[in-house]
Amino acid sequence: MKFSRLQSLWIASFVVSFLSPSAFADRWDATNDPSNMDPSFVYQLKQLPLEGKLDFTPWSETYWASKQGSINIRWNQPNPVGFDYTSPSRAEVMSMSRDQLARLSPSEKYDIFMGRYDYPLKKEVEGIASRSAKWWSGICDGWSLAALQYKEPKAIDMNNPDGVIVPFGASDVKGLMSYAAARHFQVVSKQVGGRCTGVGRIFGNPACADINAGSLHVILANQLGIKKQGFVSEVDLSPQIWNQATFGFESKIIGSATPEAGSYGVRVQSTLFYADELDKSSWEPVVGTANNVVGKLEMDYILDLDSSGNIIGGKFIGKEHPDFVWLPTNHLEFKDYLDGINKIYVPN
Repeated sequence: MKFSRLQSLWIASFVVSFLSPSAFADRWDATNDPSNMDPSFVYQLKQLPLEGKLDFTPWSETYWASKQGSINIRWNQPNPVGFDYTSPSRAEVMSMSRDQLARLSPSEKYDIFMGRYDYPLKKEVEGIASRSAKWWSGICDGWSLAALQYKEPKAIDMNNPDGVIVPFGASDVKGLMSYAAARHFQVVSKQVGGRCTGVGRIFGNPACADINAGSLHVILANQLGIKKQGFVSEVDLSPQIWNQATFGFESKIIGSATPEAGSYGVRVQSTLFYADELDKSSWEPVVGTANNVVGKLEMDYILDLDSSGNIIGGKFIGKEHPDFVWLPTNHLEFKDYLDGINKIYVPN
């Protein structure tokens, strides 16, 4: 039986709540210590802002599902196809109309732009994409990284070495950037919270505590409220990994609460905002339009404070919260064969 993403999240939450009640620890451990992300964080609740967001909104995009062909999918046509098609020869490309070229896949367009009618990028992607891949498998890690560090690209026409005008939609460029980030870039990152499997949740794997509520609040307030710097949240509690570029939060203190690891506690409700997936790629940019998709987690938790008012831990009450969060610390670069992306990319 295949479960939807929402069903998978509900099932994972049920397992955590009824089979592993200790999963929601109150005081963070070494894996969940927010200083893993930045040792200069402020911890005193009174000094922390209750809202914050980036100066720009990370862009929505599909996650380029492996089972649909990844960036080999010819998405800009009535019946998208990602496998078992023949790419045009040089002679055929020279006689194709702009509309016909626009219907090719991101990888084909890139190869043609580079004057490579042997399609090396398309062939590389063929070795990675698979019809038998899990439905959720894709390059959301690369998409999240690119969307945090680069503003959304414009659609653009580019001339190849033979003078052919190759039309790239905004999603074509975003797909290429995401693929480069996921497959051709060694990201350096800092992570808070552990990755968990469904079996681990049942048998009490420490990583299955997910990120500590107090740790998450410290990260939200410091990264988004003070530093105005985004990060990536893995927002799905199931064994699936859904990386999302996180760009904002809003919190409100509800009142006092009974602490489990501190001198006193407060109850907080927070909303975390992130760039969510498009159902279908888009020729034009989507940020600032009704087509942009913003996801959110509505979280309810208790913060444990020490006698000086510093956050030292916390506990989630509701079922919605990230599994873990990570911060890329090096800048995404497009190199080697994919250095042509530097010419194609123009921010909107």
